[in-house]
Amino acid sequence: MATLERPKLRPLSGRRVEHQGRPFVALEDSLGLFSGSFLIPLDGFQHVVRHFDGRMTLDEIRSRLHRETGQTLAMDELDQLVVQLDRAMLLEGPTFAAFCETYAKQDSRPAAMAGRSYPAAPDRLRESLGRSFDHPAGSGPPVEQGPDASTALRAVLCPHIDFGRGGPVYTWAYKELVERSDADTFVVLGVAHQYCRNRFALTRKDFETPLGTVRTDRVFVDRLAESAGSHLFEDELAHRTEHSIEFQAVFLQHLLGGRREFSIVPILVGSFHDLMESGVAPIEDPEVARMVGALRSVEAASGKKVAYIGAIDLCHVGPEFGDPKPVDDQTLGQIRDFDRAMLDRASAGDPAGWFGTAAAVDNRWRVCGLAATYIMLHAIGPARGRLLSYDQAVNPSRSCCVTFASVAYESEPAPVDA
Repeated sequence: MATLERPKLRPLSGRRVEHQGRPFVALEDSLGLFSGSFLIPLDGFQHVVRHFDGRMTLDEIRSRLHRETGQTLAMDELDQLVVQLDRAMLLEGPTFAAFCETYAKQDSRPAAMAGRSYPAAPDRLRESLGRSFDHPAGSGPPVEQGPDASTALRAVLCPHIDFGRGGPVYTWAYKELVERSDADTFVVLGVAHQYCRNRFALTRKDFETPLGTVRTDRVFVDRLAESAGSHLFEDELAHRTEHSIEFQAVFLQHLLGGRREFSIVPILVGSFHDLMESGVAPIEDPEVARMVGALRSVEAASGKKVAYIGAIDLCHVGPEFGDPKPVDDQTLGQIRDFDRAMLDRASAGDPAGWFGTAAAVDNRWRVCGLAATYIMLHAIGPARGRLLSYDQAVNPSRSCCVTFASVAYESEPAPVDA
């Protein structure tokens, strides 16, 4: 942890804005440790704050400012700025360290999206989820019955878009899960939508929902860390506001809570874009290979009935994601064709083909579940998927299109050597 004498900014996003006729940099935090934006005058950011890298002392920063601009900044002004940034938790300083220590002691993760992306009141939430199953595009209510051992469910791919847009597509995966799986442990591979230092982020915390708390299998998680590396808890804070796993916890608690014992293994998966740029197959990356190996070995030794949930969305297209033009019908058709090619590879249980199809177009459609699906396809072993439902959510202004699907997987016999 950097000291205030050598201040270090946390990973933040910044954008230039005009405020009262002056240029500022608006710093924003994907972890949600502070709300809104923190404004810093543009020249102050360029010549002072951007040098908060944990290596330079305050005296060195003052000297650099004078050398570059001829300006002199009083030490008490710089001290005051650093203290202000620390209290706002923009720095890797004492306030942020104390927050992390407090969070680490909590046994459970509060529901971050309740009251925002779905109702916080239990009755209203159950009604909302029930409407998703009853929706014309939904699966209909699941029928609870003993799973057929010959067709037992191995995994599902499921959306992580908000329930308002994607609820009916969720239901197809969860109907399969209720009717065809007797798993007591669900490995949930979510998407880290914010910066992480590592490719994977583990947590031991249980997940609170308005319908009750979903228990995390801490033994399974700890054994993963023993095999893949304890450093995978370094980004645990990313779980705090991440919705991709939370939405699965809500559905699981709605359908299974109070009916049978179950637990989850929550894993956030970061970006593999650097591997795509370098032309390296992800499984050749040591950290990826370790995680895949750890998932397989820990499951084999656990004695648990394990199923996987890949909490993923597909394409993200339109001006809201940086594209120059609104999404037109021709683009929607292109996206649909691309998604079909991707889902064909995913259904075939082909991680190389899944990743390669996106890499062939430099992931131009921004498949945010690219890495999580790749890991799941490797971890579940030989399996064959079946597309259950697919949809495209396009907003009225066509500035945003997100696509998503549900896929169910059954295990296939491993090939027998001749």
